[in-house]
Amino acid sequence: MRNFFVSLMILMWAGIGNAQFTELKEARVGFDPVLPEITVDGENYIFKIEEKYTGEFEKDPVAFLDKYCNIEAFIDLVQDGKTLEYQVEVQSTKGRMKAKYCKEGNLQRVSYRLKNVLLPASLQRDIYSKYEGWNMTRNLHIARGVDGDVQKEYYKIRLEQGDKVQKLKIDVNDVKPIEISSL
Repeated sequence: MRNFFVSLMILMWAGIGNAQFTELKEARVGFDPVLPEITVDGENYIFKIEEKYTGEFEKDPVAFLDKYCNIEAFIDLVQDGKTLEYQVEVQSTKGRMKAKYCKEGNLQRVSYRLKNVLLPASLQRDIYSKYEGWNMTRNLHIARGVDGDVQKEYYKIRLEQGDKVQKLKIDVNDVKPIEISSL
């Protein structure tokens, strides 16, 4: 019995001693940015970027462009001295965005058109309360701006109820639906 306890103590001591010295493998830390796929079509550069999460592009397209398109580095890479402006187009499954940069890399114009996006909660409540029984079958979020700021932004919404169709155009700043047509 005594030999059993001595053997057990030696076995435990060996296990604890071995656990104290764990060999770690080399860890490499590096910066691995999401590099966009770029297609050149004349003077247009089309950036194809994977979203890190669903809805990242549609949440704020201008911020998405700033985050993933380092335009200053891009201009330094492709600059030929003759080009005065750069047209950049970002495409997503939800739509596309066009941006125009000057040769210094300043954003001059921006426009985007997104389809079937999640409407803001307040706008959803307004539409569903005013158009009870209607189904939204599609929507477009359209915006235009100058110098990186969006000045004109609106939604085009198609509602259906049986054979009836209504189209709404809602300005984001003025959240009152305007009926465009009713079929």
